[in-house]
Amino acid sequence: MSQKPGSWFTGLVLFFAVIIVCSFPLPSSGKEEIPKKSGVKGTIVMKGTGEPVHKAYVYGYVGKIQTRAAELGIIGVTNWVSRGSAEDGTYKLDLPPGQYYIGARKRANGLNYGPLYRGDFYDHRHAIKGILVRKGKYKTLDFELKELKEPMFFQGLTAAEKVTDTGIRGKLLDENGEQVPGSFAMGYADDDMKRVPDFASTITDDDGNYTLYLPKGGRYWLAARLFALKFPEKGEPFGRYEGTSDHSLVVEEGKFREGIDMVLRPYDGDSPGGPMQMY
Repeated sequence: MSQKPGSWFTGLVLFFAVIIVCSFPLPSSGKEEIPKKSGVKGTIVMKGTGEPVHKAYVYGYVGKIQTRAAELGIIGVTNWVSRGSAEDGTYKLDLPPGQYYIGARKRANGLNYGPLYRGDFYDHRHAIKGILVRKGKYKTLDFELKELKEPMFFQGLTAAEKVTDTGIRGKLLDENGEQVPGSFAMGYADDDMKRVPDFASTITDDDGNYTLYLPKGGRYWLAARLFALKFPEKGEPFGRYEGTSDHSLVVEEGKFREGIDMVLRPYDGDSPGGPMQMY
């Protein structure tokens, strides 16, 4: 069978046309695939009244700080913090998938960081047990803030459980004599200072003042630190009472030793007896 003139040329053109067309991607639907976010969201209100709370903050921690602080406050550096809640009390905190310990706070000074003082508000119910954030999902967590009426303690106990008529007061300072707010004084019932303290003070205020309540009079060994980590890391602000060679002092029953200041210096790893196994 004879081929019509030019048909071979037409076929060649169609062949290359098909190749060219197939080399281009299919037209887009106009909707790009955007990765789905995850996290927690909900509403923040005042406990008892249900009134929405404006400009409260929600905090996410990747690990539970191993103290009894979950009830009254998580002590440590937060990993994530939300924007301030809206006027209707709603909030949203974006988090990668994983397990978190979550708390909400509203400070009287309006800041989203720093220690909690009397008159601030908090809800750490969701910090007692970790919550799981799944990929592409927002878990609903609502908060009811209550007022902090007593000083926050290192170990998370309320002042009503620890306030006594015996103890120690003073300031925690840095090497330049400046106050160190948000830090703690710690008391030991013996000279073994490489363990969890027996007693811990209220968190220091903006002037570096602390109060260490004690159950009775006697001799106590004193130290101070800034962070509630498992053990002091090199360079962390840390100090021991320097008024005596063994870092101890005697407290009289029913009285407070006043003006017991301590200086926090970068920790050099040289604690008594080796690494301090602490909170």
